[in-house]
Amino acid sequence: MDRQLGYLFERFPAFTQTFCARELSELYRQGTTPPVFSIRRPAEDRPSNIALENILVYYLPDTNSLEFKIRTKLISPRVRDLWSGSGDIRDKARFREAVYLGSKLRKAQVSHLHVHFAGLASRTAWWIKRLFGITYSFTGHANDIFCPKPDQRVTLSDLVGEALFIVTVSDFSANWLRRGFPEAADKVHRVYNGLDLSTFKPASPGAGPVRLLSVGRLIEKKGFAFLVEACRLLHSSGIDFLCEIVGEGPERGRLEELIQAYQLSDKIRLTGSMPQTEIVDLLARSSIFVFPAIHDSSGDSDNLPTVLIEALASNLPVIATEIAGIPEIVQQNENGILVQEKDAAQLANAIRVLACNQGLLEQFGTISREIAAEKFSLSNTVGELKSLFSRFNLVHKV
Repeated sequence: MDRQLGYLFERFPAFTQTFCARELSELYRQGTTPPVFSIRRPAEDRPSNIALENILVYYLPDTNSLEFKIRTKLISPRVRDLWSGSGDIRDKARFREAVYLGSKLRKAQVSHLHVHFAGLASRTAWWIKRLFGITYSFTGHANDIFCPKPDQRVTLSDLVGEALFIVTVSDFSANWLRRGFPEAADKVHRVYNGLDLSTFKPASPGAGPVRLLSVGRLIEKKGFAFLVEACRLLHSSGIDFLCEIVGEGPERGRLEELIQAYQLSDKIRLTGSMPQTEIVDLLARSSIFVFPAIHDSSGDSDNLPTVLIEALASNLPVIATEIAGIPEIVQQNENGILVQEKDAAQLANAIRVLACNQGLLEQFGTISREIAAEKFSLSNTVGELKSLFSRFNLVHKV
């Protein structure tokens, strides 16, 4: 029996989660048009370079609004009894969101929800299943599955146990979940995040200094402090380079202090955040994409960073650390160089090897684009996701 598919997000679209917007846009383009529900409204405008104009999003009202309070208090004793009794008030907000959404989902004839991240929205979906019998699946990404919060009433184990199936975006994370939850191993499926490769331009940095580029939030797990240290080593060895780091975040002050202490203000530029269209142009002006990701002090790390796939789509060689799913993007000595995390000397040496060999830069760049086309084309990855939906009889077409 077919189940009618819907999508549920904590916030849609979100500036730092463009892969979600791309996925929905491509699903709609391919004729699968699930209704979209978002618990919270986005803090930014919709991305201008992703076709979302035909996707209507139903947003929950503010939880302090009269409508929300009335609808979540006028509930049947059966539903109320599923919550009360334990004295545990954790997840009360998720319970109320589930109560509110239940009637909306039934009205839209949605009988299955797909959710991104094993987080807030997945916990709401867990309650929706318990209250209304509407099944769910989720896509796990990085810290939501690598470092789940230990104090949640609905745990990662609960989410995995009740999910119809689970998607992860790398083989690394798929195997991580299978090892952690062997009883649910058959539920876990890998589907890469994809890109519309046609929106990217082949890199053509021109003459002059080697141009290094990195993109990401300025947070510990991105490892940008090690890139700054590597740049110090490059400068001291006489390599002519310029390095741009695109992003914003709490590590900015620390990075600025390092750059000033090393007297590299003319070599390293912190650009702040940029819209995607400008990042595409910056990729095309670059020589090497560098991604020095690490496991941070909490054990968190990136998994399959979209910015690396964007670099591949731009015909760029990549130097990155060998953690999580990154080796599924960067193949050693084929389209880039993998180094150990937190090792600025290795990072600098890898940059030096490529910066001094134009032929290798071009060879690696060509293979990068081939890997992007083979593994990360958006039409193909969304096609794989649709096949998975079909396997579980999930449909939604207008």
